[in-house]
Formats: sequence, structure tokens, C-alpha cells
Amino acid sequence: MKPTLAHLILALALYSLPATAHKISSGAYAQVPYSNNPFLFCTLGMPQDGWIAVNWRIGKWKPITQYPNLRWVPTYRRICPAAAKPAGGGQPYRPTDRAATS
Repeated sequence: MKPTLAHLILALALYSLPATAHKISSGAYAQVPYSNNPFLFCTLGMPQDGWIAVNWRIGKWKPITQYPNLRWVPTYRRICPAAAKPAGGGQPYRPTDRAATS
């Protein structure tokens, strides 16, 4: 049996499915210091690197030395304000499947 164009398209579609099924949205997760504990990272900042957290809900930080090491600041400014937002945009869960509500 000779493979046709339809077989080739089907094979490519099935091949690409597993790769797209397990993506993590950008900004939702990142490795952080303190044994990967985002609560400590967002509330303390990095005093050993010369900066501390001021208001983690908006990503505000403050240097405590003249030359702070800023390697974790972009992660702090991206991850901590995202943690303050409720999951699902703060809307109540409303299932679209009628079987889920009965």
C-alpha cells in the first residue's frame, strides 16, 4: 500500500499532538531561590544579593547595598505580581458542560 498525502498529513498531525498538550503558559512558573519556595522569595527578596522585597504584589524592591546583584530581580518582578492575581481571573467557576452541574 502506497502512502498518500492524506496519510502523511494525518501522521504529522498525530506526531505533533503530544508536544502541544503539555505546554506551561509563560510567566506561570520559574525556578526561584530558597529551595524553590516562592513565598520566601517574594516576601524576603534576596538580602544576600543586596536587595529586599518592598511590595511583592506589584513587584517593588529596594537595594540595601551600593552594588546589588540584580540577577533575580527580573524573576521577582515577573513571578511575584502574577502570584497575587487569583487563578482564573477571579471569576467564579461556571462549567459549560451540563453534565458537570447535575
